[in-house]
Parts: sequence; structure tokens; C-alpha cells
Amino acid sequence: MSKSLGNVIEMNPLLERNSADVCRFYMLWKCSPTDSMNFDTKELSKRPYQVLGTLYHLHRFLMQNAEYDNFNPQKHTLKWADENNALKPPDRWLLSKLQRTIREVTEKLEVCEFQFATSELEEFVVNAVSRQYVPVIRRELWTDDPETLNRRLAVYATLWYVLKTLTLLFNPVTPYLSEAMYQRVYRQLDKTLPESVNFESWPKPDETLQDEVLEQEFETLMQCVSLVYSARQNAQLKRRWPLRKAVVVAPKKVQNALKNLEEAFLELANVKKIEYTEKLPEEADENRWALASGEEMQVLLDTSRDESLLGEGVMRDLARRVQALRKELGFMPTDILNAVHVAELDSERMRLLEPYLADMAELVRTRKVYLHKERSEVKVEWNERKLDNKKIYVAIE
Repeated sequence: MSKSLGNVIEMNPLLERNSADVCRFYMLWKCSPTDSMNFDTKELSKRPYQVLGTLYHLHRFLMQNAEYDNFNPQKHTLKWADENNALKPPDRWLLSKLQRTIREVTEKLEVCEFQFATSELEEFVVNAVSRQYVPVIRRELWTDDPETLNRRLAVYATLWYVLKTLTLLFNPVTPYLSEAMYQRVYRQLDKTLPESVNFESWPKPDETLQDEVLEQEFETLMQCVSLVYSARQNAQLKRRWPLRKAVVVAPKKVQNALKNLEEAFLELANVKKIEYTEKLPEEADENRWALASGEEMQVLLDTSRDESLLGEGVMRDLARRVQALRKELGFMPTDILNAVHVAELDSERMRLLEPYLADMAELVRTRKVYLHKERSEVKVEWNERKLDNKKIYVAIE
């Protein structure tokens, strides 16, 4: 570096624009301590912020939902969840994968391979927890049904254990963020914990939670789901739109792995039914079926949609707009709204949506959803939104 060339990184201005934790994470994540670093402030503001931002929002997700269901971490432990048969394969998969992450991160930190340790944490937070686990369990947390309370508490127990462990693993790299989350989440819900994250013991892998077979099955599942997404993209079908059926063409071993995780498969693929076969059907209509191929498997998606599937697709598209508006207006995810009003949908969408108003009300946490042909039918504060490039209006009470 040369000050005369203007390529010196001055720390005070850098830290005025960015948090110390983000800078520390970036420098450890970027390269080996023995290598020269190409310090890029644009790169600093991208992936490192995404990783730490994802970790922060996962904690918000846990806190908002856990408090709503009166989760007690001293009572609702993983042992309690296991004894009540409330843990499902996705929970056990995440817990197993965490043990591997603990081992990898610890080994890399001990030999000062910080870039590999932080990359392991990045992979686990962004992909395993945020992109794979949360989409599987999110819908289970949307209900207030007392009969499924134990299941929701088991999800919170899983997230509590996983995220608390991650907070400890991140602590050497991001001490300020780790301490803040420790105080605002863990100490707030469990006053018996040590006074600071720095007084906690370093995590150790729990061999009783590790299941290599389940991890491999889940890896197979995610490969298949990736093919489903590829087939959807080829057919220009949004992931939010439910489809009638997926056909998986694969060897028996792959089929058995997918069958063991079929509930998660149905949720991630957003299909009503899955069929399995070892041979690609010879008479698959190209106009009806979308195909995507991988190394060990192929996926066929039935792209035909009747009025029921079309209506559910409209409902999910509209629910996404309502959820975005809720967030803009400062509502908590657990807040129950009095009413949601939707105006100026075209007559065809209104007709398709009508049977799904109760489902939409549950999805967006409101007591009632009302459809109006014109905004003038009711006096509320309307917000303009776009649905397939057409203006609609949404109001929340």
C-alpha cells in the first residue's frame, strides 16, 4: 500500500461507515492470514452483511414466534421434544449437520484457518438454516391450533439450540453482535444463563445428535428440489404456485431417501402429490410436462392447473403483497389483524380467490379478508400494489 497512490485503507473512516464486526468477519473470511488481501469495500458491503444480517433475522424470527407461544427454554428442551415425539426429520437433520459444523469450525480455528471456519459458518447460516430448514417449518408456525403446540415448541427448541450454538461459534469473529443477541434473546428468555456470552463454554459435537444417513438423504432431497425449481423456471411457473404432481425418475435407493422425507419434499416443491418410477415415461406430453435432469435423477412436473390450483396460486401471490405491507407498516409477524381489504382485482381473479379467503386470512394472520370491486366501497387507507403488472389496492386494519 502507498498513501501517495491513494490505496491505503484508513480504519477510522472505514469503521464510521461499517460495523467493527462486519469488517472483522470480512477480513477473516476473505483469505488466509498468510496471504495478501485485495480489500474491496464493495465486496465488504455485500456477502458479509448478508451472512450477519441473516443470522440477526433468524434470531428475530425465533424471538417473535417463541414469545407468542410462551416457549420456555428451560422446560421445552430437545430432550422434552424427543420424549414427546415432536421432532421431525428436518429438525434431526439440522441438529446433525450442526454437529459437523461445530467440529469443522473448531478444527479450522485451532490451526488459524479462519477463512475456512467463517466459510463453514456462512454455509450453515445462509443455506442450511435460512434457505433449507426455515422454509420447511415456517408453515407449521403460522397456526394457533392448540393441538399442534407441542410441534411448534419442538421447532423453537431446535432453533434455540442451533442459533445459540452459532452465537458461540461466531463470538470470536463477531463479539459485539454475539453479545447483543445473547443478551436480547437467550438471557431474556432464560435468566439462569451466564452473565455474558464470554462466560459460556465452547460448543462440543454431540455424537447422539449426529445421523449421517439422514444427512445424505437430505442432500438427495435438496438435489431433487433443485431440479423441481429448474423445471419450474423452464415452464415459467412461480415457486409460490402449487402444482398437481411431480414425477421423480430415479433408482430405488434415491426413491427411498425421498420417501423418508416426503413431507418436506411436498412443502419445498409446492406440489400436491409425488410419484416415483425408475424409467422415464415414453408418452410424456411436452405441452403438459416440464422436465429437468440431474446425474442420478430426473423430475417431471405436471404444469396443467385447474381452477383450484389457479385460485390457490392467486391467493399466495396476494398474500405475499399483504405480508410485505404488514412489514412496511410495522406490524409484528405474530400480530393478528382485524381485517385485510383488497380492491380492483379483475373479476376472474376475484372468482378464483373466493374459495381461499379463509386460507388467506390464516396465512396473513387476519380475522377477515374482504374483496371489493372498487376502492370507494369502503373508507380505508389504500396502498397501491402490482399483481402481474396490474394495479391492485390493499388496506390493513
